[in-house]
Amino acid sequence: MPQKISTVLNVQIAGGPKLSSSQNVEVDAYDQIEVVVPHGGADLTVDIQPSAADHVKFLLISADRYDGSLTYKPKDEGGTGTKAVKLDAQQLLTGAGAIGLLEKAPKQLVFKNADAVKDAKVQILVGRTV
Repeated sequence: MPQKISTVLNVQIAGGPKLSSSQNVEVDAYDQIEVVVPHGGADLTVDIQPSAADHVKFLLISADRYDGSLTYKPKDEGGTGTKAVKLDAQQLLTGAGAIGLLEKAPKQLVFKNADAVKDAKVQILVGRTV
Protein backbone atom coordinates (compact mmCIF):
# COMPACT_ATOMS: atom_id res chain seq x y z
CA MET A 1 0.00 0.00 0.00
CA PRO A 2 1.47 3.36 -0.99
CA GLN A 3 2.66 5.74 1.72
CA LYS A 4 2.20 9.51 1.52
CA ILE A 5 4.93 11.85 2.75
CA SER A 6 3.58 15.36 3.27
CA THR A 7 5.80 18.43 3.39
CA VAL A 8 4.93 22.04 4.19
CA LEU A 9 7.39 24.84 3.52
CA ASN A 10 7.05 28.40 4.83
CA VAL A 11 9.65 30.97 3.89
CA GLN A 12 9.52 34.57 5.08
CA ILE A 13 11.94 37.42 4.54
CA ALA A 14 11.70 40.11 7.24
CA GLY A 15 9.89 43.03 5.65
CA GLY A 16 9.65 41.11 2.39
CA PRO A 17 7.76 38.34 0.71
CA LYS A 18 6.36 35.23 2.32
CA LEU A 19 6.13 32.04 0.29
CA SER A 20 4.32 28.87 1.28
CA SER A 21 3.93 25.55 -0.44
CA SER A 22 2.87 22.04 0.39
CA GLN A 23 3.54 18.80 -1.40
CA ASN A 24 2.65 15.14 -1.10
CA VAL A 25 5.13 12.53 -2.29
CA GLU A 26 3.72 9.05 -2.80
CA VAL A 27 6.17 6.23 -2.13
CA ASP A 28 5.92 2.48 -1.67
CA ALA A 29 8.05 2.43 1.47
CA TYR A 30 10.18 4.63 3.70
CA ASP A 31 13.28 4.10 5.79
CA GLN A 32 14.21 6.14 8.86
CA ILE A 33 17.79 5.94 10.06
CA GLU A 34 19.57 7.55 12.99
CA VAL A 35 23.36 7.30 13.22
CA VAL A 36 26.21 8.82 15.17
CA VAL A 37 29.06 9.94 12.94
CA PRO A 38 32.23 9.71 15.04
CA HIS A 39 34.59 12.67 15.23
CA GLY A 40 38.05 12.42 13.74
CA GLY A 41 37.35 12.17 10.02
CA ALA A 42 36.96 8.42 9.45
CA ASP A 43 34.37 7.40 6.83
CA LEU A 44 31.07 5.96 8.05
CA THR A 45 29.05 4.14 5.38
CA VAL A 46 25.31 4.04 6.06
CA ASP A 47 22.88 1.82 4.14
CA ILE A 48 19.89 4.08 3.54
CA GLN A 49 17.58 1.90 1.46
CA PRO A 50 17.56 -1.62 -0.06
CA SER A 51 16.03 -0.91 -3.49
CA ALA A 52 17.80 0.04 -6.67
CA ALA A 53 19.52 3.37 -6.14
CA ASP A 54 17.32 5.24 -8.62
CA HIS A 55 14.13 4.36 -6.68
CA VAL A 56 14.68 7.18 -4.16
CA LYS A 57 11.97 9.85 -4.47
CA PHE A 58 12.42 11.67 -1.14
CA LEU A 59 15.54 12.29 0.94
CA LEU A 60 15.77 14.31 4.14
CA ILE A 61 19.08 14.57 5.99
CA SER A 62 19.35 16.49 9.26
CA ALA A 63 21.93 16.67 12.04
CA ASP A 64 22.24 17.93 15.59
CA ARG A 65 24.62 20.66 14.44
CA TYR A 66 25.63 22.46 11.24
CA ASP A 67 29.11 23.79 11.88
CA GLY A 68 30.71 22.80 8.56
CA SER A 69 32.45 19.67 9.84
CA LEU A 70 29.99 17.14 8.37
CA THR A 71 30.07 15.97 4.77
CA TYR A 72 28.65 13.03 2.88
CA LYS A 73 29.06 11.34 -0.47
CA PRO A 74 26.24 9.39 -2.11
CA LYS A 75 27.08 5.83 -3.13
CA ASP A 76 25.29 3.52 -5.56
CA GLU A 77 26.09 0.10 -6.99
CA GLY A 78 28.81 1.70 -9.14
CA GLY A 79 30.76 3.25 -6.27
CA THR A 80 31.01 6.44 -4.28
CA GLY A 81 30.70 9.91 -5.72
CA THR A 82 33.84 12.00 -5.81
CA LYS A 83 32.32 15.30 -4.65
CA ALA A 84 31.58 15.61 -0.94
CA VAL A 85 28.32 17.38 -0.09
CA LYS A 86 28.63 19.69 2.92
CA LEU A 87 25.88 19.11 5.47
CA ASP A 88 25.79 22.72 6.67
CA ALA A 89 21.98 22.85 6.94
CA GLN A 90 19.08 20.44 6.84
CA GLN A 91 18.73 19.06 3.31
CA LEU A 92 15.45 18.04 1.68
CA LEU A 93 15.41 16.60 -1.83
CA THR A 94 12.12 15.54 -3.41
CA GLY A 95 11.55 14.17 -6.88
CA ALA A 96 13.89 12.79 -9.51
CA GLY A 97 15.12 16.27 -10.46
CA ALA A 98 16.30 17.19 -6.97
CA ILE A 99 17.71 13.73 -6.23
CA GLY A 100 19.49 13.98 -9.59
CA LEU A 101 21.52 16.91 -8.25
CA LEU A 102 23.56 14.38 -6.29
CA GLU A 103 26.50 12.92 -8.18
CA LYS A 104 25.22 9.38 -7.57
CA ALA A 105 21.72 8.10 -6.90
CA PRO A 106 21.92 7.11 -3.23
CA LYS A 107 21.79 3.54 -2.01
CA GLN A 108 24.29 4.37 0.71
CA LEU A 109 25.69 7.60 2.15
CA VAL A 110 29.31 7.86 3.24
CA PHE A 111 29.63 10.41 6.06
CA LYS A 112 32.73 12.13 7.39
CA ASN A 113 32.91 14.25 10.54
CA ALA A 114 36.05 16.39 10.51
CA ASP A 115 35.42 17.75 14.02
CA ALA A 116 38.32 16.78 16.28
CA VAL A 117 36.22 16.43 19.43
CA LYS A 118 32.44 16.11 18.89
CA ASP A 119 30.46 13.23 17.38
CA ALA A 120 27.46 14.19 15.24
CA LYS A 121 23.96 12.74 15.35
CA VAL A 122 22.41 12.42 11.90
CA GLN A 123 18.84 11.54 10.95
CA ILE A 124 17.91 10.32 7.48
CA LEU A 125 14.44 9.79 6.06
CA VAL A 126 14.17 8.11 2.65
CA GLY A 127 11.01 7.59 0.61
CA ARG A 128 11.28 5.11 -2.25
CA THR A 129 9.54 2.92 -4.75
CA VAL A 130 10.24 -0.80 -4.57
